[in-house]
Amino acid sequence: MNDDFNKEQWRRELEDTREEATDYFLNQFNWRGAPEPEGFEGPKWFPIDEGWRVPARLDRHAPGTGARVQLQTSIGDLRDFDVYGTFVFDVDGQEGRLTAYRMVPEPLGFDELFVPFKDATTGKETYGAGRYLDIERHDGDEYVLDFNRAYNPLCAFSPRYNCPYPPPQNKLDIAVQAGEKVPFEHSH
Repeated sequence: MNDDFNKEQWRRELEDTREEATDYFLNQFNWRGAPEPEGFEGPKWFPIDEGWRVPARLDRHAPGTGARVQLQTSIGDLRDFDVYGTFVFDVDGQEGRLTAYRMVPEPLGFDELFVPFKDATTGKETYGAGRYLDIERHDGDEYVLDFNRAYNPLCAFSPRYNCPYPPPQNKLDIAVQAGEKVPFEHSH
């Protein structure tokens, strides 16, 4: 697929990213007045698994591409996104499709596609409102979706954050056992 893929370097980068995230959530995260959960040890993840680096094709002619849409957020307002295309990929013989978005307005120097999604782990091992992938944008149509990099919206940690929800079409039937898990048990 991608000849310059270096497994050791990839694993090291993921481990570094996870260490940085743990440091951030333990030492710098702004809870915005929400109580820090007891015994909080930082984010939790599934084990790193190369099998969740999934080759994908970006379909730039999928229905809705180019449209400006609004995604509902956790505090009930709407946020604008532009539909960039749809990633089409295969997991265990099942076709998956996830719509990719660009932020409006797009932050300067930010060239990533925003892919919010839910899957069969959502609300169980993973955060109930879904998870996010940021995919570096490039000109070709061949991409890799690395679900090991799936992460929780900030509102998974503190309800004081405003996080876009994945749209209904970005729900996968498969269980994506990769990336970030629920950070703590919520006591209701």
